[in-house]
Amino acid sequence: MGTLERLLLWMPRVLAMALALFLAMFAMDAYVEGAGFLETSRDFFAHLLPSFCVLVILVVGWRRDGLAALGFLLLAGTFFVALSGWRSPQALMLVLPPLGVGLAFAARMWLIRKSNGASDAASSDNG
Repeated sequence: MGTLERLLLWMPRVLAMALALFLAMFAMDAYVEGAGFLETSRDFFAHLLPSFCVLVILVVGWRRDGLAALGFLLLAGTFFVALSGWRSPQALMLVLPPLGVGLAFAARMWLIRKSNGASDAASSDNG
């Protein structure tokens, strides 16, 4: 496996892990002075839900780039709709990272298919 293939293998996965950590950082907003334990816990887990979604998509799509690409692109679309991205430019801060991860998984899938098609064509020319 060459350097480019290794980079294309690990880059989307590392970006997805970084995205999960980035989204988990927003869970710290749940801690408000004077709030009760149950309310704080509920808010904390509600804030962690997007991070859990990222991790689920990553685990399910770890070996299936197309499935991971679809999951992250759908997550970006969900963030865009849920945050009213067409009205709020600040929402792009949360929409662009999953979009980028989804496109990275899609690029790897496309390049693998392209290289497999080129090697299949070369082998059929030789045979």
